[in-house]
Amino acid sequence: MSTVDEHGLSGVQKAAILLMFLRKDLAAQLLRMLTKEEVQSVGIAMAELDRPSKEKIESVVRAFIEDLHGTALFQHTGPDYVQSVLPDLLDDDRRNEIMPLIQRRVNKDFEIFVANRQPGAVAALLKEEQPQVQAVALALMGPINAAKVLRFMDQHRQAEVTMRMSRLKQIPGDLADDVMFAIRDALGAVDDYVDLGGLDKTARILGKMREGDRGPILGAVEDEDPDLAEALQKRMVRIEDLGNVSTRVLKDIFQDVGTETVITAMRGCPPDLIEHFMGCFSSRKQDEIREDLEDPSRTSRAEIEKAKEQIVAEIMKLATQEYVEGLGFGIEEE
Repeated sequence: MSTVDEHGLSGVQKAAILLMFLRKDLAAQLLRMLTKEEVQSVGIAMAELDRPSKEKIESVVRAFIEDLHGTALFQHTGPDYVQSVLPDLLDDDRRNEIMPLIQRRVNKDFEIFVANRQPGAVAALLKEEQPQVQAVALALMGPINAAKVLRFMDQHRQAEVTMRMSRLKQIPGDLADDVMFAIRDALGAVDDYVDLGGLDKTARILGKMREGDRGPILGAVEDEDPDLAEALQKRMVRIEDLGNVSTRVLKDIFQDVGTETVITAMRGCPPDLIEHFMGCFSSRKQDEIREDLEDPSRTSRAEIEKAKEQIVAEIMKLATQEYVEGLGFGIEEE
């Protein structure tokens, strides 16, 4: 069974191809003649096959037919066959005893299930589990999924779980089923997620608070994570918020940052905001700006974002000194 032919097929693979090629009733009769171990080996070999080439099929069935031309080949891939056809070819006792053994080794449903979930959500679910359970879960979900989920674990746990995975050779099938079932049950449906907005939404919430309430919160965050505090401060106001600010205020801001910076920022703004900004300039200057904006290749995305940040920083600075109507951020209105 260990030797291979000129096509690289082992004996068990050739048996799998032949059974998949034959009619179901004949395949069922042949399977009844095999031992439990042989049926298990053939089933696993079927699941590992994709769509065998014509040459490989001919090499297996040459002794049974004279001409294969015009004969319909497989209607199933190996995994499809194991999933939908093989169980019907086995009697009840063998189906209940053998199919779970094959399914645990070849079924990709759990791997596909995890691939359709957010890695961060999977990592959060596993966070409170023991390292050994985490290692088992990662080993069962496939290399690509496991790599993504592992990134969301803290550094110490990453190392511990990696060491435990490297020592895992095999586990009882029932334990593997329990781990996969628990993860499936906890994560639910693929679309069962609510977008919470993360950093940007949190910053917007802080931006709507009074300075007296917001200050202590940001101070506490800064003590724990200075980078996060800085990122929150930068995102509390977006350039789109300036659409509600009067041109009188904007003129002063634009004068401070410079016209070139304003033009650069406008390249990344929606049309209605551009028109609002245009109101800060004379008709002649507006014509110049519009002509300048017609050539988008002159400015990089990084330069546009930097210009936006400069304008937002100036309006936020002003808002800490006086009330800016329409901004929704800054000191309280008297």
